Amino acid sequence: MNRYFDYAATHPMTHAALDHYVAMAKNVYGNPSSLHTQGYMAEDYLTEARRLIKQALGLDILRGKLLFTGSGSESNYIALTSLRKRMKGKEVITSWHEHDSVALLLEEWEREGVIVHRLKLKDGKFDLDAFTHLLDRDIGLVTLQHVNSDTGWVLPLHHIQCLLKYKKILFHVDGVQALGKIPISVEGIDAYSFSAHKVGGPKGVGALYMERLIPPPYYPGHHQYGIRPGTIDVPGISAFAKALGERQEQLTRFQRNFMAFRAILKEKTSAHVHWLEFDEQSPAIFSFVSHQRDGQWWMTELDDLGFQVSAGSACRAGQNGPNRMLEALGYETSACHGLVRISFGAHTTAEDTSALADAIVILARRVEHHEQTFSR
Repeated sequence: MNRYFDYAATHPMTHAALDHYVAMAKNVYGNPSSLHTQGYMAEDYLTEARRLIKQALGLDILRGKLLFTGSGSESNYIALTSLRKRMKGKEVITSWHEHDSVALLLEEWEREGVIVHRLKLKDGKFDLDAFTHLLDRDIGLVTLQHVNSDTGWVLPLHHIQCLLKYKKILFHVDGVQALGKIPISVEGIDAYSFSAHKVGGPKGVGALYMERLIPPPYYPGHHQYGIRPGTIDVPGISAFAKALGERQEQLTRFQRNFMAFRAILKEKTSAHVHWLEFDEQSPAIFSFVSHQRDGQWWMTELDDLGFQVSAGSACRAGQNGPNRMLEALGYETSACHGLVRISFGAHTTAEDTSALADAIVILARRVEHHEQTFSR
């Protein structure tokens, strides 16, 4: 039996979202830019999807703009590339533990002469003092991940919003792992990125909330406010809205279940592995650190036992470099290779979680026995 614990990488489409997608693909196939009946129908569904997603964000339909993209990574790229054109200051604040879609782009900016300040965590917390001190510099943009994709650590978003409130500094938030997992507010945020397949919608659909319209990152076009060219995937976007609506309605229940699953793992395995816990943490992600074996060893061994987990963000799968989040937390080099991420979703059960805990203990004891034998 295969037991899936990698929902942070992707969540299977919900039944309602899949049924809705199929029906839309069959019956609402028009281009929403076309001036005929099928085009008007597609435009109506697109407008309704925007309304539903804004509702999930706690926004009035008239507030801000919602841009649809091909992924959360593309949303990050569009947000940063476009906001760079509007930056007043010449420097950027970010952290050492951003997703590759942000981190790699900022490295490219540095080669072009942009000064990028990367904050580390201080005792597992966001370093607000260092952040406040940096705001005295010529900062034009702040870009930070709302929920860390490796550990579930949650950014103190409200504090940062307050510090930026009266400053002419643009603020982008990567909310890919936050939407549908924790309550969010986009108040005071210039751009907020998210993705459909993390909440049971289809792959190939992302979105970007914009407080105000941003310059196009590619070339001026006629679709989506002239920001992103190309025919809009109305069935995918509509299925995204369906999945997100379901998720928001059940958010409290999911959070309660996920906390129960975390408790099962801690109770049964804490004598053998070290779990990463923070004052503010998404209940959907729970990770442990191993000093004896790297994360990919755990991932493959657990897979052989029928459990799918992760060694971190799927965008870095197969790479053996140290985990940036663990480095930011001050872990030694050996441990920075030993992250194992477990993430929960709609189909996770207490029985499967308990079985996973048993498998972790079996593997941990195997490692401990090997270490004892080797040391003799």
